[in-house]
Amino acid sequence: MLRVLRRVDPAAVPPPPARVIGIDDFAWRRGHSYGSIVVDLECREVIDLRPDRQRDTVIAWLR
Repeated sequence: MLRVLRRVDPAAVPPPPARVIGIDDFAWRRGHSYGSIVVDLECREVIDLRPDRQRDTVIAWLR
């Protein structure tokens, strides 16, 4: 799934306004580096991939 998401240019299509989102952690490389994925739960679409799983990064994205 990550390969498919990396192929899509995020600037090409602006993300739709989401009312209900889910945020989860995933591994970029198993056991080494982690990121966060933001998903629109109503449309079941990935909105964004964050480079890490730090609290401050997610808070800044939500603002």
